[in-house]
Amino acid sequence: MAAENLLIKTLACRRQARIFFVNNADLLNTICRRPAVRSRRVRHAFALTVSAASLLSGTLKDHQRLSLKVKASRPGCAWYADVDALGNVRGHLGEGWLNAAPEDLDRLSVPQLIGDRGFIQMVKDVGMNRNVTGITDMPRRNIVDDLTHYFNQSEQTPTHFAIHIDYDDDGGVRTGVGVLAQLLPGAPEGLMDRIREAARRLPHISLSNAEGGAFRKLPFLLFDDIDVLDEVRVQAYCGCSKAMMLPMLHALGTGELAAACERNEPVEILCRICGQSYRFMPEEIRRLLSRDAPSPGSVPPSP
Repeated sequence: MAAENLLIKTLACRRQARIFFVNNADLLNTICRRPAVRSRRVRHAFALTVSAASLLSGTLKDHQRLSLKVKASRPGCAWYADVDALGNVRGHLGEGWLNAAPEDLDRLSVPQLIGDRGFIQMVKDVGMNRNVTGITDMPRRNIVDDLTHYFNQSEQTPTHFAIHIDYDDDGGVRTGVGVLAQLLPGAPEGLMDRIREAARRLPHISLSNAEGGAFRKLPFLLFDDIDVLDEVRVQAYCGCSKAMMLPMLHALGTGELAAACERNEPVEILCRICGQSYRFMPEEIRRLLSRDAPSPGSVPPSP
């Protein structure tokens, strides 16, 4: 049975902590296994970032959105993920990762990929044209612990992330599960230590308990005192369309488009967020060029 992309929202520990559980192996395979993502090490860091965004969707309400950026030290190298309150997740890589030789990147560990000048930035759209931005350094250089650091420092919210991703021999995500815990006001000292200890068992949960409907048992395998509040589907969703790619098509220039028409060849435009390819056939391009051409007798604008 294919893995079910699901976020479970709970209250635990005498309702003194909110804990979210996500199962998103299928989502990670959709977003992180695009052909352009050639380095397995970069792909793993990307999967951690996307998994964290999946968990953070549980913190959003109504029409709120959150954008997560994990920036490495080297220029142009970052991991991006974006999520909304409905569980729609998307992500992409900075151009620096796509242009680097994958064999060179795979020789490095995740801390080496991040470097000593990495940072995490979150932008939360809270509605009414208001954004809240936070940024912190990455002292752990492993993304998961640095996200914990971000909330403890930037938002003063006792938080713990735990993410486990397991791969098959072909590099596909076999298991993708995660936990996000945050203490509520009035929680006793030492509670987060107990939650952290329970979350350490996450990698040892059998694969059968992370698949399909069995995932719903996971919260009860890790915690004795827990109440399920809600379940939300999470899914890879970009929202791009062929019409949205028209500006990128126009950006190629009249000369290049006309040359494609002369060769009777289609032009493919890729969405840089999701990697979806949109093909514009020669007859479509001719119509666009005809529509954009100045009408007979019109006066060109002054320079």
